[in-house]
Amino acid sequence: MTRKMKDSGIEWIGEIPEDWKIGRIGHLYTERKTKVSDFDYPPLSVTKMGILPQLSTAAKTDAHDDRKLVCKGDFAINSRSDRRGSCGISAFDGSVSLINTILKPRSEMHPVYYDWLFHSTMFSDEFYKWGHGIVDDLWTTNWQDMKKIAVPVPPLSDQHRIASYLDTQCAKIDAVLEQTWQSIIMVPLSRPLSQILS
Repeated sequence: MTRKMKDSGIEWIGEIPEDWKIGRIGHLYTERKTKVSDFDYPPLSVTKMGILPQLSTAAKTDAHDDRKLVCKGDFAINSRSDRRGSCGISAFDGSVSLINTILKPRSEMHPVYYDWLFHSTMFSDEFYKWGHGIVDDLWTTNWQDMKKIAVPVPPLSDQHRIASYLDTQCAKIDAVLEQTWQSIIMVPLSRPLSQILS
């Protein structure tokens, strides 16, 4: 049976199931603004792969006390446009640079659904539209703007189903890509590698 749909009234979202709602990010999350030191809270990096222990390649400063607290279960997103898609749910307590916005859920939700949503290209484009700056690499979307962005809010049961489906499908894709990569590197070369690359 086909679900009845309705116009969300939001251009980037389009049609949604009739029983879904539209909510502002500021109604779903509150900002965590606690400043901490990376001597007390291990430094983390906000990447396109999620929140990770700080990468050795990450730009570092001597401002050890000028960091933001991230708690396990918080959602962190890089506010800069040149880091589009760098966000995720933290599995750690730690600290991140001040250019990141740290969010904690206000009420019951399935965070993984929103993690998938915030990683989507459509959301990244909308997030960028709400930003400000002089040049592209300094373009920033701060919390005061981000909290006004409208997002689709399905019933909790749908949030779980969507997240579970995407987790399963992406795991299958990752497995196929890994097998493909392994088959490529295992193929015997008919010519020396130096000739192939020249």
